[in-house]
Amino acid sequence: MSIRRQLALCIGLLMLLIMSGNLVINVLQLQSNYEQQLKARADETATTLALSMSHSALLEDDAVLRSMVDVVFDRGHFAQIRFDYLDSDRSVVRDAEQDLAPNVPKWFKNWMRLSAGAARAHVSQGWQQLGYLTVTLHPGAMYLQLWRLVQAEIAWFGLMLFVAVYGLRLLLHWQLQPLKQVLTLVDKLAHNQFSHITEQPKARELKSLVNSMNALSDRLHQSFVAHGETVSRLQQDNFNDHLTGLNNRKGWERFLLDHMKEDNFSRGWMALLNVENLSQLNTQQGKSLTDELLAQIGWQLTHDSLLSHEHVCVARTNGGEFWLFSPDPLDDKYLQRIKTIEKNLLHLSLVQQYQGHLCMAVLPVHEVLPPSSLKHQLDLLLGRARTQHLGLLVGEVEEHTIINWQHWRQKLEEALVKGSIELYRQPLFNPKGDMLQQEVHCRLMCVGEASMAAGLFWPMVEKLALATAFDRLIVEKWQAHFDLHPHSGDWVLNLSGKSLNDEVFCHWLEQVLSNEQKQALIIEFSEYTLVHSSDRARTWLGHITQQGVRLSVDHIGTSGKSFGFLARFPLYQGKIERRFIREIHQHKENAFFVAGMVQVFHAQQTLCFAEGVESDLEKMALLELDVDGVMGYGLQKPALL
Repeated sequence: MSIRRQLALCIGLLMLLIMSGNLVINVLQLQSNYEQQLKARADETATTLALSMSHSALLEDDAVLRSMVDVVFDRGHFAQIRFDYLDSDRSVVRDAEQDLAPNVPKWFKNWMRLSAGAARAHVSQGWQQLGYLTVTLHPGAMYLQLWRLVQAEIAWFGLMLFVAVYGLRLLLHWQLQPLKQVLTLVDKLAHNQFSHITEQPKARELKSLVNSMNALSDRLHQSFVAHGETVSRLQQDNFNDHLTGLNNRKGWERFLLDHMKEDNFSRGWMALLNVENLSQLNTQQGKSLTDELLAQIGWQLTHDSLLSHEHVCVARTNGGEFWLFSPDPLDDKYLQRIKTIEKNLLHLSLVQQYQGHLCMAVLPVHEVLPPSSLKHQLDLLLGRARTQHLGLLVGEVEEHTIINWQHWRQKLEEALVKGSIELYRQPLFNPKGDMLQQEVHCRLMCVGEASMAAGLFWPMVEKLALATAFDRLIVEKWQAHFDLHPHSGDWVLNLSGKSLNDEVFCHWLEQVLSNEQKQALIIEFSEYTLVHSSDRARTWLGHITQQGVRLSVDHIGTSGKSFGFLARFPLYQGKIERRFIREIHQHKENAFFVAGMVQVFHAQQTLCFAEGVESDLEKMALLELDVDGVMGYGLQKPALL
């Protein structure tokens, strides 16, 4: 067999494998979504019908009960609806005997096996339980939709495979040299790294080949992005406000619960903003214009330059009520920054046009406090602002001295000179309990005091533009430890966004690392950092990973962006933000989001880990969702390096 045919055959088989895997992932995702839809419909129907039947069940009026069952059953989506009295053998039942999907092959049904959505609800009147209502949906309609989608996907991929393989057989006949680029692209596609061949060959036929491969890359990329957008949309439905795109009440409470922990806390201020005359505006201007006003306020709160930070959290919890937390060193100028934010809000075009009355209460947060206490204090503070007819009221700073910038600069620069930081290591375990890697944490050493966690001093590091210098110090200290323990496994270093976008730092890191260190090192950046990275930074990440350094992304699910952007990076692993992990065994929406993220990462052949695990129940729930590893204080606390 000629080399042309061998290459065409190998590349064709590899493309078939890639597309088949992509097809299987799409079908399994569709199957999972349809099953959850069936379950959700069954739960909704059972709950609603049970409430409607309570009075008739108390009177034991079977005729009315049967009519209620018939009305719902005749919609044609149910396999069975059954009501059983609690204290007798009597029941009201409707069953479906016909096949609702006769055009779907039996082998397809046996292969997919959609579980019929079933739900059971209690029928009761007051405290008196009267019986049980069981609702079972028929999956026939879902089978039909799934069968049509699978047919379309198979036809499309078959056409693409035929065009690509036939094109390869013709184009490889002319010259083999440009095939190196093609083979490189195919290898990237096998790892779901969607890129383009930028250098066009001179031969017309080879140009067509390159364009076909680029088109295939785009097609697979679109499929991956669509999968990520589905998961992102599900997250937004659960934790985001539909009008403004901000966090809703559930997302805000989850943020506070996670942030007000010793290991994740950072100083800052918390604000409660309310549109006082919202009801009046709604009556005078109409709901659509009022919604436009709220959306503009939400946009300003997320795009104000003074609030441009990955740990800022903004939420709209009810009507015209907005909550805000911003990390801040709380120096002698933080009041001026807050007043500037208020001024920018008051200058919004719709606020001025409709004369919106904004009232804002702000409370400095110096230490970990119960979330309920913080919200209560802000509610009281907002009440005071209303009583005093103030647009802005900042709570008193009690028992806290104003931060001196010069003092902090001197302290941090002295730490850089003396190397006064401590590195801690926290292990990450695989499902079997074996340690996979160790993540490095940084603390600031203070004379006569306990070392300071990064959340307390890092905001000042970033404000004083010292993040890159501290990252250098952390890398150097890790190198010194690695040289003493060269066989200690894989290490994760979390670097700042400032360092990633600093060309000098990137060049220094590439030069200072030895080959052994590169093979053991995993550099980690937050999702927020990667979203806002420059083209040069993305190019450098691709270059450094080719030398053996691996790339990790943490705080997955916090940037508000579709997860399709992850396909632009040569990721080795990702870590789901701890706020989605906390008590995951009790929150189905978190479990569903994590399961979706695991599928997104596995589709990209990337490891997916969970951070912030604090209990065995959380660990067991995560392992059932097929995560590749877990880490957190509940498994092992950080130890001094």
